[in-house]
Amino acid sequence: MRWFPKARVEALSDGIFAFAMTLLVLDIRLPADLPITSPQELSAQIFGLWPQALTYLISFFVLGALWRAGIELRRAEETIAGGLLRVWLVYLFFITALPFSSALVAHYGHMAPAVWLYAGHMAILGLLTLPLTHFEVARGQKAIIVATRRRMLLFIASAVLAAVIACFSPRHALWAFGLNILDRLWPAPRSEGRRPG
Repeated sequence: MRWFPKARVEALSDGIFAFAMTLLVLDIRLPADLPITSPQELSAQIFGLWPQALTYLISFFVLGALWRAGIELRRAEETIAGGLLRVWLVYLFFITALPFSSALVAHYGHMAPAVWLYAGHMAILGLLTLPLTHFEVARGQKAIIVATRRRMLLFIASAVLAAVIACFSPRHALWAFGLNILDRLWPAPRSEGRRPG
């Protein structure tokens, strides 16, 4: 079995998350050739960006939550096994693709296929987080692992609900991700022992 320096994997992961989170905002823009002649027209165009802004907001905080989950579960060891590295790379692949599905749903969120792709993408990210949670078990982190799994299951459920709602009302489907606020109603987890590293 091959082992890889954990610090390098974490640096790659942090960089990809930062880049993906930054790319999300590039989709919120007014067309350069838009003929605007009054403050009222400009205000109307800015307020018309709300679908892109909502998608950006959801996607940014999803990426933030996924990044945070990875940090909470980091092991104290200095190396990572090849199997875990492969799972991380698949996970990071889907992280880097999030700006695409976010842009698609921001522009075509009134159509079910765009919402289905976005919701499917979110569900895959949640599903990939579950085995990473298992691999990254460190002593004294059982409560954090349980909380992360609960959070991801709620996240996956909200993605599935968004896909179902999109069958009937695509414009309202993304509001299903608001269910993730329910996770904040549970008390924060406490580690059984001292946190590693």
